[in-house]
Amino acid sequence: MRKEKGFTLIELLVVIAIIALLLSIILPSLKAAKELASGAVCVSNQRQLCVAWITYADENNSYMVGGSNYHQWKSTNYRWVEYPMENDGSWSADPGGFTLETRKNGIRAGRLFPYIQDVDLYHCPGDRGITEAEPDATFRSYSITGLMNGEDYASKVGDKFVYRTAMTSPNGTSKELRLVTKTTEIRAPGNKHVFVEEDAQDQHVNSGSFVLLEGTNYDWWDSPADYHNGSSTTAFADGHAERRRWADPDTIARINGGNDPHPEDNEDLRWMVSGYVPRP
Repeated sequence: MRKEKGFTLIELLVVIAIIALLLSIILPSLKAAKELASGAVCVSNQRQLCVAWITYADENNSYMVGGSNYHQWKSTNYRWVEYPMENDGSWSADPGGFTLETRKNGIRAGRLFPYIQDVDLYHCPGDRGITEAEPDATFRSYSITGLMNGEDYASKVGDKFVYRTAMTSPNGTSKELRLVTKTTEIRAPGNKHVFVEEDAQDQHVNSGSFVLLEGTNYDWWDSPADYHNGSSTTAFADGHAERRRWADPDTIARINGGNDPHPEDNEDLRWMVSGYVPRP
């Protein structure tokens, strides 16, 4: 009888080691490719949101939809999204008890949803903060910037509006941050940010808007997101959207909960600020 020759134990271990080595090389590349692919979907999401944002203004005498959902529990009839709501239309009273469905109900109640008709367009596929196992995390991945009829609003003293003043350049130049309420007030709309990806998982509901220039300082305030292998997507007031790769390691550190020790040298912050202020 002829004896069949099989693999020895050493040969099997060598094959297993080679497979493990190949997987260690391939898997990070696959992860990066998946994150970059999600960026393409995210750009499409933001472009559609921005088209809805522009259409809303066109149908409302150039007035923008409200970019902040502060003053919760009050129906404003102009916000782009609302706070989480129950199925019967009542407010969800306990932030700790928000569910995925009540969050989606708040999106459906917003003024832009009739133009979108797809709640998933408000969520970046690279944003894995919310799952069925974590209903308290934020579902919406995007925010409207603070000066686009958003959170960075003016206070009223008598009959006059008073705007916040902050440094808008690393050399100490200060500017009055004038909030705009109409699209016709925006200068160079192709360079001005409307929707950004915001890292807001600690907010329960991603309240307010995306705001820069903390206090009066040339610095970050809110943090952008990093859902696409070191990059993020942004939509602009002319309707186009694009993905930007973060260039400064301090930006990634900031996104991950750290600090930016030298914001004056951060080219990412400089780019964000240049698109944050919609008019002189």
